[in-house]
Amino acid sequence: MSEEAAPRTGWRSWFASTGQPPAWALVGYMAAGLIAGVALSSPLPNFRGAMLGGLAGLIVAAAGSGGPSAISRRVALITAALGLVLTAVAFATGGHPFWAAVAMAAVAVLTSLGAAAGPLGSILGFLLSLAYLLVALMARTANLFELVSFRWGAAHIAVGCLAGLLVVLAGTAWRRRAEPEEVRAATAPPIPVRAMWKSLKTFDEHARDGVRRAIPLAILMYFFQRNGGRDAFWIFFAAYLVMLTPGKNQKSQTVVRVGSAILGVLLLGVASLLFPVRALFSFGIVILFAGIGLGPPYPVFGGGLTTIGSVLLAGAPSGAIGDWAGRRVLDTAIGCAIALVATYLLWPRDEEADEPVPVT
Repeated sequence: MSEEAAPRTGWRSWFASTGQPPAWALVGYMAAGLIAGVALSSPLPNFRGAMLGGLAGLIVAAAGSGGPSAISRRVALITAALGLVLTAVAFATGGHPFWAAVAMAAVAVLTSLGAAAGPLGSILGFLLSLAYLLVALMARTANLFELVSFRWGAAHIAVGCLAGLLVVLAGTAWRRRAEPEEVRAATAPPIPVRAMWKSLKTFDEHARDGVRRAIPLAILMYFFQRNGGRDAFWIFFAAYLVMLTPGKNQKSQTVVRVGSAILGVLLLGVASLLFPVRALFSFGIVILFAGIGLGPPYPVFGGGLTTIGSVLLAGAPSGAIGDWAGRRVLDTAIGCAIALVATYLLWPRDEEADEPVPVT
């Protein structure tokens, strides 16, 4: 076997292609949802709340980006309904550390129980966790809790959810033209709520996973909401990247997430020395979407770009990217370590599950 054909091992395998295609279709839906959410919610009072509308539109549109069109529409509709509630809770509890921590714990448990309902529940759990955390993180770093009233913040979120649904309806209408009849007639199975309730009563691996995620994320959310400093942001963000997806991840997946988070911090530090801060912020959304698209074939590199884009859009570290120094790497390592301790010391005998949904 030639050297070119031989599989790469060691650290070089982290940067080798997995063979999966890039997720550009997902990126297209997310970009359309973000633009539609901002555009439709901008006319509302408290203009700064348009950021919330854009985030809501992005998540709902992402929910309908793949699979048979009828199933995509149902997933997007459920995501819009539940996402509206959870993101409104995230906005309402912002600036109140104790209640934000309680809400974070509840969301972690609820979205983990969703995995007991099968693949559809896992996908919904992932999307709802992401929606909640995006609003909680970005609203805190952008100080939206003091600039936008709850009434109008919720209105922006609702309009954003509607915008995301419109994107999904338009996109699935286009996809249906090329779908075979049997695919077009496919319907999503009902979400077995009884399975979620049984999981909670029996305290099975899904319920334990919820506690496993809830404890560290709630504690870190409390400190993040309490001071909102750079260190609190980076520690929370790193732990959230590792524990975002419901289910106890395979160790290989955990290594990829930790490696991509640290790589993103290092790349951000280098980029801050080479490019002006304003230029980096301007390209934050482009970097984020590039990371999401490249995530399936190149998980570490794509995850690093996603980390950079997410941090830039969240405004951390408060406009002073060049002042990251070695503490940013230390903060990231601490956040990853907290997530790893919770994952592998709380009920360590729980079986490691296959990756339930792709994580960007």
